[in-house]
Order: sequence, then structure tokens, then C-alpha cells
Amino acid sequence: MQTKNHNMLGAMLIIAATLSLTLKDSADKYLIQHGYHPIQMVFFRFAIPFLCMAIFMPKQTKTAIFATNGKLILRAVLFLVCAVTSVIALKYIPLEMYIIIVQMGSIAYMLGGTLFFKETLTPIKIIATLLGFVGVVVVINPTNITGLQWVYLLPLLIAVTNSGYNLITKTIDSKISLLSVLINSFFILGTIASLLLIIQPQMWQTPTLAALPYFITIPIVTIVSQLCLIKAMNIAEASHVAPFFYFQIVFSCIFGYWLFDELPTYNTLGGGLFIVIAGLLITYSNYRSVKKVTTNEG
Repeated sequence: MQTKNHNMLGAMLIIAATLSLTLKDSADKYLIQHGYHPIQMVFFRFAIPFLCMAIFMPKQTKTAIFATNGKLILRAVLFLVCAVTSVIALKYIPLEMYIIIVQMGSIAYMLGGTLFFKETLTPIKIIATLLGFVGVVVVINPTNITGLQWVYLLPLLIAVTNSGYNLITKTIDSKISLLSVLINSFFILGTIASLLLIIQPQMWQTPTLAALPYFITIPIVTIVSQLCLIKAMNIAEASHVAPFFYFQIVFSCIFGYWLFDELPTYNTLGGGLFIVIAGLLITYSNYRSVKKVTTNEG
């Protein structure tokens, strides 16, 4: 019963995290469409949360800073590529289409585990990979009148870089807590963004009263989403909470229509269905593997 309750709480935390992430993406989309620079958004996303952590969690922050090593720096660089690329992509791509393509991250993560950690590539995972790529092709719809545009490849780049820093996280010394990894990322990326704004002050544009709520939203939902994700992964089984990440597609459709008058097309919904099925197959495959190991140990 205890595990079941933890899984339920973990699922609720994942839903809260995906809602927060969708709010962050919505704020990014609004701001980039109104002429604000991606680096300015990166500053609000990482430097402000780091300052909050330093004020309210000084001991943990000090520990996280001194934990900095090559792997954490590489992870942060990949995180930076992901953050900047996501803002650029959101300027041109409908919110729900962006979110759906980024869901390919679960497949990229699985393939990365197979390539770098010699994890088994089962028939179910192969089918899931094929379904995922079919889904992306359907969403992008390269047969339309405008053809395949490079901008639609940006969410795929985000999925790959996102998987990269998640895979690097697996190799980090277990003595370094997940909270320390989180604060360390805020520290490195906040520092980089601050230095870039000092070197290139033209990247900074004083927020208008209309834009200010969106800038305030970014650091708040960043902290909320990351803490929810960390807590969920600590208390619940990953195979049980993984499907709840797809709530982000629902949230993106709601906010895309509400804030940007974007309606999902049949291609977007159809391709999204393929990608969701692919992700659920991977979740089922992982769950079956864990269950088999547990049964054998019992």
C-alpha cells in the first residue's frame, strides 16, 4: 500500500511538473515573439532560481558549487543548448507541435542507453522507435505545400540534447545528490547567462509591464517543475509515473489555444498519438523488465 501511495503522489507531482513546464514554454513563446533575447530568458530561468537557492538553502548551494566537475559542466552545456534552442523553436512552431515532437526524448533516451550503456534493445523497443519516427514525420508533414523546414528539426535536437544530459546524470557520482545537481546547473547556466549579458548588453531589453508577468513566471515554474520531478523520481517507480508526462500534450493544446489562438491540426494529433503509443510501449517494456527482476529476486 505504501508503494502504491507513493506512486500516486509521484504521478500527481509529474502532472504538476508538466503543467509548470508548459507554463514556462508558453512564457518563452510570448517573450520571444515580442522581441526579447533568448539569453535574457535563460538568465531569468537559471540565475534567479540560483539566487533563491543561495538565499534559502545556503549550505546545499555551497555544497553544489564545490561539486562542480567536468561531467556537470558538460551536462550544463547540453542543458544550455536545449534551453536556447527551445526558445528559438517556440518562435516559429505551434506550442502543441513543439511539445509533441519533444516527447521523442523518451525514445532518444532509450536509444542512448542502448548505445552507451549496452542496455538491451528488445523487439518492443524497436517497434516503439519506428512508431515514434512515423509520428514525427506525420506531425511535420513534409508533403505539404511549404515542405520540410529546418525549424521543425529543432525540437528533435532538443530531444537529443535533453537525453544527453539525462544520460550524463546517470554517470554522476551517487554521492552528489540530485538537489546538488539541480543547484549546480542553475549556478553554471546562470553564470554563463550573466556573463553574456555583461559582454553583450544589447541582449537585455527592459521588460514592459505586459511582459513582466511572463518573466516572473519563468523562474517560479522552473523551480516548481524541477523540485516536483526530483521528488517524484525519489518516491515513485519511474515505470509508473512515466506515462503522466504525456499530460504536457494536453496542457500545450489548452495554452496554445488560449494564449496564441493555435488549434492542433489532424496531422499534429495523429502524429502525437503515434509518439504517445511509442512512449507507452517503452514504459511497458521497462515495467515488465523491472517486474521480472523483482519476481526472480523474490
